[in-house]
Amino acid sequence: MFGEEMKRDDISGKRRVIGVVFSLADKEQIFEIGDIDVSIHELVVVEGDKDDEIGIVTTPPRECDASEVAANIKKVIRKANVEDIKKYDAAREDAMRFLKVCREKIAALGLPMKLIDASVSTGESKVVFYFTAEERVDFRALVKDLATALHMRIEMRQIGARDASKGIGAIGACGLICCCKSFIREFQSISIQMARDQGLAPNPAKLTGMCGKLKCCLYYENNLYLENSALLPPIGSAVRTFKGDGTVSNLDIPRMLVTVKLEESGHEETFKADEVRRLKE
Repeated sequence: MFGEEMKRDDISGKRRVIGVVFSLADKEQIFEIGDIDVSIHELVVVEGDKDDEIGIVTTPPRECDASEVAANIKKVIRKANVEDIKKYDAAREDAMRFLKVCREKIAALGLPMKLIDASVSTGESKVVFYFTAEERVDFRALVKDLATALHMRIEMRQIGARDASKGIGAIGACGLICCCKSFIREFQSISIQMARDQGLAPNPAKLTGMCGKLKCCLYYENNLYLENSALLPPIGSAVRTFKGDGTVSNLDIPRMLVTVKLEESGHEETFKADEVRRLKE
């Protein structure tokens, strides 16, 4: 059936793909799924570098153009069966046990790194440890000690603070699960200028997320603020309204509202953007 789906896809230039991760701290990888139906959080067996691997579905099936995916994209083989699930659960148990060993080794060596997660390959004797660190860490001695203790191939993979927060999960200041955990797949570059563009005071306590970096939500409305700001008169500028002339005292950029202090009455009135015309100064 998968072969028939592939032939139809080749003709249409479309690919049906899903997102999969192999660890809570791992980056999402894209696999071609053919006509297999799966849901988010289900386990699937996919092609690995050497042997088949078992991962968690993080993005449901979707169609995309063939040009959007790699020519050698790996494929989903099947939904995990009972035996696959037992194998996955055993690998996760091993990973938790290996995490404890690794933390002990890190403490003994006094390495400045924070261990986040581990994943044990179900297809080969390899364990990947995910960690964060403020600076470059020489972990050669750690790898040697772990290889001796665990009798497996060891890979140390440094990840960013946002990836770590995504893997661990947390509740944000808004009271909801952090966006990185619930739906963000790729992190965007976020700067303090975005806060300034949105009229927010550069207060680190309010702008910093649980990961210690600027909140991802600063990115969501930034384009809206930039586009709307270009259509509104700046604060302090002279404007004309149907209630008379005045000076702009405040802006509600998302709702396109302009607050004006009227010259004649001295009162502040709020107008829609199309009810205000900027005067030449």
